[in-house]
Amino acid sequence: MNSFPLLNPLHWGYNGTVTQHVSPTSVKLTLKETKTAITFNQFINEYVTGLRNGASFQLNPKLFTGILQTLYLSSADFSKTFQVFYGREVVTYSDKGISTADYVLTKEWSEKYAIKPFTSSYNKDLFSQDEKETHLENWPRLQPRTRYLTEEEKIKYIENDTRPLIVIMHGLCGGSHEPIIRSLAEKLSASGVFQVVVLNTRGCARSKISTQKLFSGFSTGDLREFINAKIAKNPDRRIYCVGFSFGATLLANYLGEEGEKCPVKAACTLCNPWDMVHAAEKMTQDFWSKTLFSKAIAQFLVRLVKVNMKELEQPEDVNNEVFTQISKHNPSTHVFTKSNLSKAKNFKNTMEFDNTYTAPCLGYESALSYYADVTSILRVPQIAVPFLVINSEDDPVVGTSTPRIIKTMVSNKNVVFCSTDLGGHLCYLDKNYDSWCNVQIANYFEKFETLIEN
Repeated sequence: MNSFPLLNPLHWGYNGTVTQHVSPTSVKLTLKETKTAITFNQFINEYVTGLRNGASFQLNPKLFTGILQTLYLSSADFSKTFQVFYGREVVTYSDKGISTADYVLTKEWSEKYAIKPFTSSYNKDLFSQDEKETHLENWPRLQPRTRYLTEEEKIKYIENDTRPLIVIMHGLCGGSHEPIIRSLAEKLSASGVFQVVVLNTRGCARSKISTQKLFSGFSTGDLREFINAKIAKNPDRRIYCVGFSFGATLLANYLGEEGEKCPVKAACTLCNPWDMVHAAEKMTQDFWSKTLFSKAIAQFLVRLVKVNMKELEQPEDVNNEVFTQISKHNPSTHVFTKSNLSKAKNFKNTMEFDNTYTAPCLGYESALSYYADVTSILRVPQIAVPFLVINSEDDPVVGTSTPRIIKTMVSNKNVVFCSTDLGGHLCYLDKNYDSWCNVQIANYFEKFETLIEN
């Protein structure tokens, strides 16, 4: 891979094109109204026309490379846009660990808080009062327009809601507060067809951890337990999932592990690092990726460890031999020492972080050996639900689609892989600085729910 600071002219511009890669035997779906069969890729081409093969789209002319798109998304002020209101629930898992789930309640709270759609106007004093009354003791301050639900509200807004559920999985160290997540949550919830929830990863989105465990690309158990609990309460409920970046890795690994028994009706990922070895090479060898993004991402991870050190910290003299059963599903905690944290403050890329923390925590010799095993392209052949995959070829974080990735996608009849020449990492920002891709994703789920039989 070229390490010199060259800009590829093929990836300049703001007029993009969608290229589909699909199996010649694309899975057949059944239309509700006519009871006739339609292949998955035909469904995309006819009903999600923005993602049809050869479709064109227009992004913001000022953000004419994936680098500019990604820099803008990560640094611009989106506080006045995507005004989503969340009700937070603490989710407890079988290992006594916890995470948080943020349910979109903008419509449900519109009258109470005098919320005016698509503006920043609402009764801030009343919301602030309710937030203080429901806030958990000694927990971090929450992001704007987010508060914990009372027990009565959990019954009203969560347990009694039987609408189809869409679970959003955020990116690395992100959460429901991210602009790109709020953008999609706003669009998915606008019609009222779906209940929409963001499942925050352990320790993220101003959550706490209760066990000495964070997360890795193998941490599919929380999503599995969350979905299974919903199915146990309502076996006929239709559940959909969408994952962004690292959340896409978790989702894809979960779908592959579940295989034919997967309870999810349809899924989508955006900008997944399908080959994590390839993505690591991009972040450590490509001049622009290394210079502009790599250190920032690594330090996000370091900060996550730092803010959770009270629960994670181990003494310096921990003997690794006591961890006789270290594995990807039984991580150890011996890596969370003050000396490692001190060293981590100087990390310049995620490989350094994973060499110090993730790999030894899971029993791997190195970050590369961990990447080779956790990479979600390995689980694609087992995915058995309609699966829309979207990646940008000018993504400065995960890199381009390799022949291995394309070949694997095409080999699974349940996958429609949409490759775009422009978009950056999770961006696709249009002239209004909103995500063109989120419009397509929302349309995909709405059309699937409306038109396709169980």
